[in-house]
Amino acid sequence: MSIGRIAGIALAGVALLGAQAALPPSTAAAAVTQSEVAAPAASLESGRYVGPQTITFTAQPGAEIRYTLDGTHPTRQSPLASGPISVERTANVTAVAFTDRSESLPTIRGILVKTAEEPLSQFAVMSDIHLSTGTGPAWDKWAGYFDTLKRIMPSPDAIISNGDQINDNNFNTASDHQYPRTMLEQNLARTGMTDTKVMMSFGNHDDRVYRMAEQYPDAWFPGETGYYESEINGFPAFVVNTEAWNSTQASWLYGRLDAISKDPATQGQPIFVFGHRPIPATVWDGAQASNSGLKQNLSAFPQVVYFSGHSHLNITDERSIHQQDFTSVNEGSMSYGENDGKFQAFGAGLARDATIPTAQSVVVDVYADRIEIDRINYAADPGRTYTDEGVWSFQEKPPFNSSGSLAGPTWTVARGATPAETKAKFAYTQANRNAVAPSWGEAQPTVRQTETGPVLRLPQAGDDQFTSEYTLVVKDAQTGATTTLVPANGRIYSDYVVAPKPAVLDIPLAVRAGDRVGQPIDRALELGRSYEATLTAYDSYGNKSAPHTFTFTAGDVDRSAIDEAETAATPVLDRVERVLGLQSPAEPEDFGYAVADVAAATAAAAELRELFEAKPATQDAADSTAWAATDAAGALDAMLTPVNRADLAAAITEARTALGLPASAESEARDAAAETAGAAEKAGAAAEKALRAELGEAEELQQTLNVAQGAIDAAAAELREALRVWRNAAEEGEPGTTEPGASGPGASGPGTEGSTTAPGKGSGNDPLANTGATVFAGVGALAVVALGAGGALLAARRLRRD
Repeated sequence: MSIGRIAGIALAGVALLGAQAALPPSTAAAAVTQSEVAAPAASLESGRYVGPQTITFTAQPGAEIRYTLDGTHPTRQSPLASGPISVERTANVTAVAFTDRSESLPTIRGILVKTAEEPLSQFAVMSDIHLSTGTGPAWDKWAGYFDTLKRIMPSPDAIISNGDQINDNNFNTASDHQYPRTMLEQNLARTGMTDTKVMMSFGNHDDRVYRMAEQYPDAWFPGETGYYESEINGFPAFVVNTEAWNSTQASWLYGRLDAISKDPATQGQPIFVFGHRPIPATVWDGAQASNSGLKQNLSAFPQVVYFSGHSHLNITDERSIHQQDFTSVNEGSMSYGENDGKFQAFGAGLARDATIPTAQSVVVDVYADRIEIDRINYAADPGRTYTDEGVWSFQEKPPFNSSGSLAGPTWTVARGATPAETKAKFAYTQANRNAVAPSWGEAQPTVRQTETGPVLRLPQAGDDQFTSEYTLVVKDAQTGATTTLVPANGRIYSDYVVAPKPAVLDIPLAVRAGDRVGQPIDRALELGRSYEATLTAYDSYGNKSAPHTFTFTAGDVDRSAIDEAETAATPVLDRVERVLGLQSPAEPEDFGYAVADVAAATAAAAELRELFEAKPATQDAADSTAWAATDAAGALDAMLTPVNRADLAAAITEARTALGLPASAESEARDAAAETAGAAEKAGAAAEKALRAELGEAEELQQTLNVAQGAIDAAAAELREALRVWRNAAEEGEPGTTEPGASGPGASGPGTEGSTTAPGKGSGNDPLANTGATVFAGVGALAVVALGAGGALLAARRLRRD
C-alpha cells in the first residue's frame, strides 16, 4: 500500500480522533517538518532593556513550547514554556513550538539586559559593508539592519564603518561609494539618528584613498591620507590607514597617544583606534593580520581599544577579543562571515569553504569604570553562502529571523585611573585562555540512509562556550583501513554561528571533488559495508573531547519505528478484521462495535497489513511509513463505532419470560422454532407466531457481528411491539393463544437460547461468527424509522429481513 493511500484514509472522511503517535526515537532530534506549525509569538522584541525582564511565548492550539536561554536550538527535552520566562541577565531566548511530530521554526530574541546607569558614550562599529549596488537584497537588507540597531542603541554617538565600503578589486570603481553613502544617509534619517557622527576608514576594497575621500562628506572621511583624529562624545578616537602603514603615520599616532597618556586630565580615558586590518598575534590568534609596526606602536598604551575587520571572521568565536599590551576587538563583517576553512555540508556532500551567511557587528557602551562591548547578529539564519551547485547566493530574503540575536556574551573591559592600572585589570589574556574541553552527552550519533546516501546525525557535544568543529575518521570495519572520506587535517564546521545554534547536525558521508563547492561527489561509502567511525569535538581554543567511536552499516534502515507502530496498531487492526468477519474466532467485546463502510475498512485493513511488510529504502521513508501506519490505525479505530446491545438483550429477556421459555443451546432453539411455529399456525395464533418469529430473529441478530446501532434499536422496538400485540390478543382471548408465561402450544419455541447467553457465545459450528454486513445496507433508513411509530417499525423490519 502506498503511504499516500494510507495517509488519505487517515486524514479524509474519518476523523483521526486524537490517535497521533509520538515521534519515533530516531527522528526526535531533527527529522521533523517545519511547516505544519507556526513559530511562537513573543511578547518582547530583540533589543536593549533596563533590568531583568519577563518574556512570554504563545503558540497555536495543540502545540507546546520549549525554550532555551543559552543560544541553542530547543529540543523536546528543553524546559517547557508554560508561562512567563524570567530573563535575569543578557541572553538569547529561543522558543520552538512542537506538535507530536512537527516543530516550528525557532523564534529567537536577543534580550540585552543593562543597568539603569547611563553610559558616558555609545557607538556602533561595523566593517566590510561591501555595498556596490542600490537595488536587490544587498541593498534591501540594510533597512532591517538599522531597525535592529535602533532597538539596541537608539541614539548612538557615532557609527564607525571600518573599511571595505564597496567591492572594488581593481582600483577602478570609486563611484560605487555612492551606494554606502546613500544607504547610510537614508537609514540614519529614517531611524532618527540624525545627530549620530559617521566615521569611516579605508579598506583594501575601497579603490584609492583620495578617490574614496571625494565620495563622502569631509566630516565622515577627512583628508586624503586615510588616517585622522576625532572624538566620540569626549573620548579620543583615531582612524588609521592599515593599507599604507608608514613611518609618518606611525610617528603621528604615537605622538598623539603619548600626549594623551601623559596628560593627567586624559590618561585615565580609553582611547579608541579603528583600523581595517587586524594586528598580528591578537584576535583569532592573528588570522589574516598585518602591520606588526602598528602593534609596536600601540603596545605602550594599555588604554587603547583597537577595532578591526577585514578578515570577515565571525565574532561568535571568543578569540575575537584579545588583551596583552592593549585590547584588540574583531568587529566581524556586515556582508558575509567566515570561519577558518572548515568542511560544510552542501547538499549531498561535504566541501571545504570558509564563508558563512552572517552579518555581525559590535556596539560599545562606555561607563566610568568599564567598557561593555556587545556582539549583535543582523543575519545568522541557517544556510550557506553558496547553493549546492556552487552559485554565490545568501541573505536574499530580509528581514531575518535571527536579526537582533546576540553573537555571544557581553565583553567587559575594565577601566583604570592610569594606563598601568588599566593593564592590571586585563581579563582576556593568554593566561586566562579557556581550557575546558567539549564532552559528549547521552544522545548517540546515528547514520541515516537518505535518498542521496548515508548521513551522520550528530547530537552536538556540549561545552562551557560552544563546540566549534569535529574531526571524523571512518575505517572499514572488515579491513581496518582508514577511508579517504575526510582528510586527516579536515575539520567539520558545527554551525556554531547560526542563531540559534543547532542541537543536532546532519553531516553527509560523502565529499565533493577537490573538496570544492559545486563539484560532483567523488568520495562516498559503499552501501552494505560496515564501518567504524570516530568523532572528536573541539572548541575554538583547540580543547578537544575524548574520542567517541561507533559502528554502522552504510545503507541500513532502522525499522524499529515501523515495528513499534505495528505492535501498537495490531489490536485495532485485529478487532476491525474480526468485526468484519475476516478473522476468527470473534471475542465477546467485538459485538460491541460496528463498521459502517465495510468496503473502505476491508481495503484499509488489507493495505495496512501490506504496509507493515514494506521495505523502505531510506530512513525518512521508514519513519514516514511508521507515522502513516499509526495514522491508518487511528483511522481504522475511528471506523469502529461502539454499539450498545443492552436494550435488545432486555427486550429478548422480556419476551422469553413472557413466553415462559427456558435457556437452551442455539441448535435446540432452532429445532424448537420450526416445531412450535407449525403448532402456532395450526392453532391460528397469529400474534404468537409473530412474536416468536421476532424473538428468533432478535436472538440471531444478537449473535451477528457488525450490526449498526439503528438496526439493534429497531430490532428491540419491533420485538417489544410484537410482545405488546401478543399480550393484547391474549387479553382479548384470541383463539389459539395462551396467557403470558403459561404453558401451551409453542412453549419451547423460537428464542430458547435466552438472554443468559451473551452475544457471540452461541455461534454453532460456523468457524466465523455471523457478520451483519447485509444488515448495514439499511442502517440509514432504520435510523430514521426508529424515530417513527408501530406500523413503520414493522415495515422496516420486513425490509431488514429481505
